[in-house]
Amino acid sequence: MDIDLAKIDDAVLALLYLTRHDERRAWKGMDWAALARLHAKGLIHDPVNKAKSVGFTDAGLLEAQRVFARDFIKPTPAIMSVRYGQSTATVQDASGVTGVLCRNADDGRHFFRVYGEGGAFQDYEVRHDDLPVTIAADAMASFYSVGEERVLDHSPDVLGLNSPTGSRSPGASASRGG
Repeated sequence: MDIDLAKIDDAVLALLYLTRHDERRAWKGMDWAALARLHAKGLIHDPVNKAKSVGFTDAGLLEAQRVFARDFIKPTPAIMSVRYGQSTATVQDASGVTGVLCRNADDGRHFFRVYGEGGAFQDYEVRHDDLPVTIAADAMASFYSVGEERVLDHSPDVLGLNSPTGSRSPGASASRGG
């Protein structure tokens, strides 16, 4: 195995930044070889002493902050304003957002629901064509084939469906009752 020591050093430096105290010191419970390399690069003071922490150099503190932000802070989604139809809209990238595809029972139109903290949610009308969707493993969903009809619905257990013989069969093809 060929280990990328520069990446290890960056991770150790960022973790030292995470555990810093008194603004310029960090607990030195890290790999000693990595600490030695960081000292050789002039990023921390000599870790070989009786202290349980190590000090950052001026350059080391700046580099630690940069590496920590690069590797461990989630980027803030860019929000911008654009002309959308006849109005101005704010835009935020939806890539990687998890939500629930729902259908309005009154008019049959689909919408995408994104849940936030405390059960709050935001609904979005779906206008995108050919949007790739992955069904989560715990979604309790099944595909049904009834003649030529193809349906994606809740699993048989959720719908309370039984196999034609009367016993429950999660993998059985069934039509939705009622």
